[in-house]
Amino acid sequence: MLSRTTARLALARRIPPLSPKHVESPAGRLQLAPHCIHPLRRSFFTNSRLSWGNNSKSWLTPVVAASVAVGVATFAFVGYGMFFGPSAAYPKPVRKLLREGGMAYMRTADKQDLPKAVECYSQALELLDQLGATDPKLGRDSPHVTGLVARIAAVYTEMGDLDSTISTYKDLLHRILGDDGMDDPRMQVALLLDRELPKDRRENILRALGSANKLAETYEARAARSKRRSVLLADPDMEAADIKEASRWYQWCLQVVMLTYQNHFNHLQLEQDKPLANTPSFDPSTLPRYFSLEVVTSLFYNAATFFAGHGQFQYAVPLLQRGLDLLRRGADGKEVGVCRSCVLMSHLANAAVMTSDLPAAERWAIEGLALAKQFPKNDDCLGSFVALTYDLGAVYEAADKVDSARVQYRQAAEVARSIGDSGAVALATAALDRLAL
Repeated sequence: MLSRTTARLALARRIPPLSPKHVESPAGRLQLAPHCIHPLRRSFFTNSRLSWGNNSKSWLTPVVAASVAVGVATFAFVGYGMFFGPSAAYPKPVRKLLREGGMAYMRTADKQDLPKAVECYSQALELLDQLGATDPKLGRDSPHVTGLVARIAAVYTEMGDLDSTISTYKDLLHRILGDDGMDDPRMQVALLLDRELPKDRRENILRALGSANKLAETYEARAARSKRRSVLLADPDMEAADIKEASRWYQWCLQVVMLTYQNHFNHLQLEQDKPLANTPSFDPSTLPRYFSLEVVTSLFYNAATFFAGHGQFQYAVPLLQRGLDLLRRGADGKEVGVCRSCVLMSHLANAAVMTSDLPAAERWAIEGLALAKQFPKNDDCLGSFVALTYDLGAVYEAADKVDSARVQYRQAAEVARSIGDSGAVALATAALDRLAL
């Protein structure tokens, strides 16, 4: 398992290099700091003035205004994905299968029997689908049923069976959304904004949102797996197709979240006799009650990592900035908010370096380091401290401030060594060796 900081290094290598003006130093090519891989793990963007036109697929084209950003993730959707309701809602034969599946799955890793869990859960789902033909409470789109489908997808994910994970999530989305809903995210926006929407229907839409993001992540993971295979086994066409599908589903999630938030925000404006706004304020108090701060900032983060990982910094940077707005840049002084702000700032510093905006990179690095020092024992703050220190070294190296760069690289190596991050140590050491030439 890669450490967070080492994983950043791996991601950085996927990103196109800087322009020659800032990549080369007298000592050779400059290596750049990695991105953070954070527990929030992973999408979205939109333009509030986006015109849908007559093309039902127009939402698939990303348009990001400087003042607008969106994102979507999975962190806070775990509850929606895994909960399938009280056992009393299920017939006795189904309860028996669910209990057997749970006994095989809900155990420590060394005692899990994932194939057995999939078998039991799948049999329970098959039985529910049969019963649902005559009992609407157990219909294909019932929350009790879709929650079970989400559980099956989660088990396949743990098994590493990405193909089955993808097909299961697509089945779940089709159950909840239908073909039209999968094609057009605006349909879910209208439903979420309906104050009279039944609780179970809203729960299902939120489950679809979390599952769509999981689907995007799985496509992304399958593309990465294809990349790691040998040249003879890798399928570049499949890799490209998976990335397109990942992008498509990240965008679907983004549109649902951001358009819902935009409309909700303007409704609040009208209630307070305030003018309508082109973009929401990104103040956490203005979020719809069903979109928690944790959910939305996670979404922003996930979107940013996806777009940055494919060199689309014009989408990633606004996402990160809006995430910081929602977190108020750690102004509450609480450990979680401060350290998550550090994570976002480390990405912003990295993106600025990668796009040759060295003043911005230096500004983000310095601001992020000041936050990271507040909680030196927090893993996120520590990992961000290493990345931000390295980024600051990269800025100084590109500016030919060799002595200052050396100080930053040395500090990054020392802290990385103290937390046992051998990959980050190797990168910082390589930078120091480069400066010594």
